[in-house]
Amino acid sequence: MVETSGLPNFEGTREFYRKQGYEEEARIREFYKAGDDKIIFRKALVTS
Repeated sequence: MVETSGLPNFEGTREFYRKQGYEEEARIREFYKAGDDKIIFRKALVTS
């Protein structure tokens, strides 16, 4: 699990997580302040 801001200037961070195989799991609207959502990503790890 990782989290980041939903502000436009964090799009690079969100794109990095997506490229690493993370998927958006949840969005908490206006978590940090008005207009700034908290976006939570998750990645399932496979064990052998």
